[in-house]
Amino acid sequence: MKLILENWRKFVMNEKLMLKPGPNGWDKYCELVAQAYMAAPSYEAGAVPHFEAMTPFVEKMFKRIEGVVDVQFVEEHPYTSAEQLKQDVEQNGVLRISTLDTEHDIFDPQTNAKFRAVHDFMSHIQRNTKFDAKGEIASYNAHLQTMPPKSHPALFTEVVGQACTAIVTGAFPEQKIALLPWFDYYNVGQVEGYNIVNKELVKR
Repeated sequence: MKLILENWRKFVMNEKLMLKPGPNGWDKYCELVAQAYMAAPSYEAGAVPHFEAMTPFVEKMFKRIEGVVDVQFVEEHPYTSAEQLKQDVEQNGVLRISTLDTEHDIFDPQTNAKFRAVHDFMSHIQRNTKFDAKGEIASYNAHLQTMPPKSHPALFTEVVGQACTAIVTGAFPEQKIALLPWFDYYNVGQVEGYNIVNKELVKR
């Protein structure tokens, strides 16, 4: 477990962020992702195998995380910032995970909540990322290193799609079983129909 956590810390050093902050950089990217997420169907059969591929990883990693922190599931949103989350873990050894909005057509509520725990611990705790677009994208990039390739399209929807939609709209979105194929899952920042010029998105 110690080696796994050390490796996760190293991912941030190797991460390639292709855009810069600002209205034509990450802000624009997040807007495009949110638009695509909101336009996507609630359920598409072709996406199901990609979401199902996430489950074994979630179960395995959750068991390991339980060995180092007390995960408590609560019927509220326990933190308003990543700083609060990290403080709770460091000072109290507790990671509180909301069970609100866990309706999902593939994951049962328990699996969905466990994925939140894996995401928060391995990303916001171990990598010290924030609850903003850059932080969630950095978290997604780290998840790619450990999750099976088949799950990556669904992972993009679950992490980047939902996070950008929540940031843009100000509300946690419907959890969809859909893929967002206009975005490069591995070179995050690249969008179909756009070029990257000086780390900004320029429409072709």
